[in-house]
Amino acid sequence: MLIHSSMNKLNASNKPIVILIMLLCIMSFSFPILANEANNPDASPVSKKEKSKPKPTEQSTTDINQLKLTLSSIELADEKLAFLMEKKSETAYWDVHQQAEFYVLLAIEQEAVDQLDNAYDSYSHIVSMLEREPISDLLVIAYIERSFIKYLQTNVKADYCPDREHALGLARQLNSPDTLVKALTQSAFCYADVDIFEEGLSRLDEALMLAKKHQFTANRQAMIYNSTGAIYRANGLHKYAYEYFREAYNLWRSVDDHQDVFNMLHNMVGESIKVSDWEQAEIAVAGLFDLARQHPEFDDFMFFAHHNAGRSYFFKQDFQRAVEHLHSALQLKAQTNETFFIDITIGYLSLSYMQQNEVDKAFEMASQFIHSNSYQSSPKFLQTSVLALDKFAQKDYQNSFNILLTSLGNERKTYASIMDKDVIYSSLEHSAKVAEYEVKILENQLSINLLKLKSEIDKQQISKLSLTVTALIIAVLLVMMAFLVQSRRFFKRRSQTDYMTGISNRRYTMEQGNKLFALAKKRNEPLAVIIFDIDKFKIINDTYGHAVGDLAIKATASKARHWFKKSDILGRIGGEEFLLILPNTDLDQAVEVAERLRISIEQHQFKFNDITLEFTISLGVSIKHDDSDNLAQMIKAADAGLYKAKNSGRNQVFSA
Repeated sequence: MLIHSSMNKLNASNKPIVILIMLLCIMSFSFPILANEANNPDASPVSKKEKSKPKPTEQSTTDINQLKLTLSSIELADEKLAFLMEKKSETAYWDVHQQAEFYVLLAIEQEAVDQLDNAYDSYSHIVSMLEREPISDLLVIAYIERSFIKYLQTNVKADYCPDREHALGLARQLNSPDTLVKALTQSAFCYADVDIFEEGLSRLDEALMLAKKHQFTANRQAMIYNSTGAIYRANGLHKYAYEYFREAYNLWRSVDDHQDVFNMLHNMVGESIKVSDWEQAEIAVAGLFDLARQHPEFDDFMFFAHHNAGRSYFFKQDFQRAVEHLHSALQLKAQTNETFFIDITIGYLSLSYMQQNEVDKAFEMASQFIHSNSYQSSPKFLQTSVLALDKFAQKDYQNSFNILLTSLGNERKTYASIMDKDVIYSSLEHSAKVAEYEVKILENQLSINLLKLKSEIDKQQISKLSLTVTALIIAVLLVMMAFLVQSRRFFKRRSQTDYMTGISNRRYTMEQGNKLFALAKKRNEPLAVIIFDIDKFKIINDTYGHAVGDLAIKATASKARHWFKKSDILGRIGGEEFLLILPNTDLDQAVEVAERLRISIEQHQFKFNDITLEFTISLGVSIKHDDSDNLAQMIKAADAGLYKAKNSGRNQVFSA
């Protein structure tokens, strides 16, 4: 099982099985039978003039099939490798494509026993054999698999991305959707940086369209969702990354792909940590330990379970438990070939030891991490923090302090960039509030001017003409006041209303909801909340475009309006997420309202221009309890119900 925190290869843990299946598919094509030079890497090159290769016979096809059959009966990877090495010399006169198939099998087993250099050489040998032949799926696969070996060796994009880019160019010349989707998905990882972010998403969109058009399995679609989550993660959009990883998790869980389910839980822990959602992080960590206990045949499951638990406790600042789990992970390092994560574990352990005042251990771990091969490719926060700790150990206090300040500055810039997208939306609401305040100031100023004018009239008793002029001025001022009052109402309504759906926006919904909560608690009356969103909304956007997605949001809001009373509050609190607050409503009544709303959406065909669309919603319900402290607790409970509804297949109502 192989886990990769960023720019990683998808479905790596299931890699031997995937490649074997693809090889069997490739064998169904009719390969050209061409005379070629012997491709045994152990022998010296021989020109065609010096030695011609006999034409392959039907027996050679039987040999490769028999070899695969025998290989499938061997359980241990080292025994499989030994068997293949014994048979290597017998392949010298096979057809070039069958030789390539043999070297793929050899590379798989070399990688399985951590002979990465040998595996790289085997894939390179396949490339050298097939690059002079007509383009084939097997050549594309060889480039992709070689790039993955290089990723494991260096984790540097400049080293492994050229192979992936070349593989995509070759795949576009083939009539093989499966191979093209694989190449698109792998190459997308090379476009995760912010300045080329859109190119990566464009390739994944193309892959997803092909997967849907050709009805790919849940496994293949999950790989695309995983890739999309990785690119969002690389650009700091952790909330969205989590959702894509969760989609991939659900797809892989539906086919009992335990290795990739484990991978997605690993990713979900990381994204939960980034947004400080400790509840979700704890759930994902528990899932990792459950899988590790249920499937001991996967050696490194338990290592990664402890690694993720330690990392989560570190960021929660529970350093004692962080040390326990990180130390347990290091004790299991022999069970994984992921040296990058072993080194990362050492880095976090050094900082955790320091927080526990175990200074000598902290200094020792810091030195190990800094001198590891993974130091330069590790997260910037970890690099600078451990470097500062190492400088402190060397009594270079000035540099240690300066490094920490630099680290804080970098973290501030990172989070500022991440928050910038949310700030844009918040600033729009803020601008509406500022406009409202400015109207109030103008009203007050106008009132003061009117009082002064009236006082002046009373004092001077000016002529009739003056009074007429004054009356005219007052009339003008009254018109201005009426205009300002109307403007105030407009801005007030604008600041309370969601621009797209016409229902309450998030800020106004929460303000009114808190008032209803306080009143219900004071009067000891029931109160219920329903939180719901559109199922698979991302797919609607990807398939029909954002314009249709917006129409789906509007239609959902319009439908929901039919199911609440005048005293209820309905608001849009996120992209496709809504909140319904129901005073004087108990749990049974709230569930009944939610169920009616769910059925009304499910049974309705929405027509948007020339598109007829059907979709569903999932809902979570909660009520005020005697020990409820605030509305936020109720919303959190309802959100947990929504999460259960999503994980239970969607289009359901769950109460908390």
